[in-house]
Amino acid sequence: MKEKYRDFVITFQEERDFFKCHEILEDIWIEETSCNTRKHVAINLLLISVGALHWKNKNFKGALKVFKNSLENYDDLKFEIEKIGVDSSKLKMIIEDSLAKIYLKENYNEIYLPLIQ
Repeated sequence: MKEKYRDFVITFQEERDFFKCHEILEDIWIEETSCNTRKHVAINLLLISVGALHWKNKNFKGALKVFKNSLENYDDLKFEIEKIGVDSSKLKMIIEDSLAKIYLKENYNEIYLPLIQ
């Protein structure tokens, strides 16, 4: 796992603090891109974190928008997602499953990053 992403993974998996995840990933994105592109693994994971936060807070419209945005460049970033120790195929399925539940305005289900063992 890329060391920079370790704090994010721990925060997402254990602390469940999605706002803090956003802050960690934003710092990584700024450091790695100088804000020159949004097509970056940190932005993708940031969107997933924000989507989870919106869903948890019953902001279904916001959750739908952000989770959909996370899928826009997903396939181009799947190898980068794998490099930080996350199974990108399983994560994509989790996002798609979450979107289906959000469309139906189902209550938040805990989502976790499917880590590569």
